[in-house]
Amino acid sequence: MRTRYPVLSQALLSGASGQLRNAATTGGNLLQRTRCPYFQDTSTPCNKRVPGTGCSAREGLHRDLAVLGHSEHCIATHPSDMAVALAALDAAVHLRGPQGVRTLAVVDFHRLPGDAPIRTPSSGRAS
Repeated sequence: MRTRYPVLSQALLSGASGQLRNAATTGGNLLQRTRCPYFQDTSTPCNKRVPGTGCSAREGLHRDLAVLGHSEHCIATHPSDMAVALAALDAAVHLRGPQGVRTLAVVDFHRLPGDAPIRTPSSGRAS
C-alpha cells in the first residue's frame, strides 16, 4: 500500500499513534463525528451541539477549521486524514442496510453542515 497509495499511507501514519491504529477500524475512522474545540467546550455556543445557539468558531480561533464544506452555521472539520486521502483517490464505500448494499463515493459520504450541522454522517447524496 505504501508504494501504490502513498497519500493514504501517509494519512494513516500521521493520523494516530501506532497503538491507536492497531485498535482502530476503517469504518470507525470514517464515522468519527465532525467537531471542533468549541463543540467540546459546553460553555460556548455550538450549532452542532445545540441547534440555533450559534457557532463560536466563526469569530473565535478557527485557523485549523474548515476551508471547504462549511456554512454560516458551522465551520468544524472532519477529524479523519484518511477520509481526505480516500476522497483524493476517488475511493468509494460499500454500505449494507435494510435495502441491501449500496456504494457511495467517499466525497458523498459526509454531509456538509448547511443549515443543520447537528445532522452527521450521511445517508448519502448518491445511489
